[in-house]
Amino acid sequence: MQIRTRLTIQFALLVSGILLVSFLAIYYFTYIYTIEDFYERLNSKAKSTAELLLKVQQIDTELLKVFDRSNRDLIFNENVLIFDEKNRLIYKNSDSLTLHISNYWLREIRRADEIRYRDGEYNVVGITYKYPYGKAVVILGAPDVIGNINLENLRTMLAVIFMAVTAIVIIAGLMFSRRALLPISKVMNEVEGILPQKLDTRLQVPNQRDEIGRLTATFNKLLDRIEYAFRIQKTFVANVSHELKNPLTKISSQLEVSLLKERSTLDYQSTIRSVLEDIQELTQLSNSLMELAKVSENQREMLTDRVRIDEILWDTRTNLSQSNKSYKIIYKIDELPEDDTWLEIIGNPTLLKTAFINLMENACKFSSDASVFIDLKANEKSILIEFVDNGKGITEEDQNMVFQPFYRGVNTANVKGSGIGLSLVERIIKLHNGSIKIVENKPKGTKFILEFYRL
Repeated sequence: MQIRTRLTIQFALLVSGILLVSFLAIYYFTYIYTIEDFYERLNSKAKSTAELLLKVQQIDTELLKVFDRSNRDLIFNENVLIFDEKNRLIYKNSDSLTLHISNYWLREIRRADEIRYRDGEYNVVGITYKYPYGKAVVILGAPDVIGNINLENLRTMLAVIFMAVTAIVIIAGLMFSRRALLPISKVMNEVEGILPQKLDTRLQVPNQRDEIGRLTATFNKLLDRIEYAFRIQKTFVANVSHELKNPLTKISSQLEVSLLKERSTLDYQSTIRSVLEDIQELTQLSNSLMELAKVSENQREMLTDRVRIDEILWDTRTNLSQSNKSYKIIYKIDELPEDDTWLEIIGNPTLLKTAFINLMENACKFSSDASVFIDLKANEKSILIEFVDNGKGITEEDQNMVFQPFYRGVNTANVKGSGIGLSLVERIIKLHNGSIKIVENKPKGTKFILEFYRL
């Protein structure tokens, strides 16, 4: 079901429901008022009839009947009965009585002084009236013909109004919902016209203060993220192709040159060693890509151990110093934290070691003296680690891009690398509920600041 139809139905049901409750209340209170008013009229007529008969000596039963017949237009088809103190019938206004009177009702009237009840279609009121010889009982009943006609007319009028208003509400609801949803239809048409080749197209935001305007703005933000993802994907594919192409071209060209003519054993060995270096470079690139693909901010299930950051840093320093004797890794803690658990986080030691190796190795490669300075601080809320080198530094333009896969800054042309390391580092740090940022280390060099937030 379309939203327009659903809104129309809901709007019609709401208005019709309110209208129905209102009309039922109007009819109910009118009905109560009509019944009460008729009983009051019966009561008044009963008192006046008893007073004429029992107090005015000049009026007898025959004359009273004449008066009753002359006032038929006030209460239609009334039956009046008067009983004396011994329950003897002393007056009735008509020989063809419709009311059924028993001693039970006479006792109830004398006990309560006034009762009201229905006898078929008749509304009946019974009262007591004191006169010089005792207490008489007056019973007057009549059908409320005019009241019933008025109630029937009211029912018909309310039903017609209800149906007419409901029809108007449905038509108005259709027009209103169509007009209200017209901007959404326009947004849908614009979104359908956005093709992968036109991801720079943005929707027009008519009014940012209403819901449709905010929805359109949300679509534009989504398009920004999609465009950015596509751009990153294209860059990634282009960079992967470039990184794979270089070693493959070198391997192919060296093998082709070797096949041009017979060469000495030393030449072949030299070619093979060069090809092996290129293959190792490809293997390293492939492993880096696999690690990059595996690490995601949502893979919290990889964090299974409680690890100490200082121990992982020390193990990483030892392993890297053994593999490359020229690297100078200076590691210090200004002061030990009050609680050893402040150095612990829930994490994956292998991934953390991979991140620290990349940061240490990069710092040593870009430092003029192949050195890196590592500073560790901890408190009860977070762990702070600084990796500082004394190289050329990273420009402000490059600082915003160095965490993208395969991106290499202007100062890295002479240093061998694939541009994957920092991207992998950022993903590992974020996976461990941490952050990484770059600041300039004056007078020269770069400072990477890592902060792990303890949960």
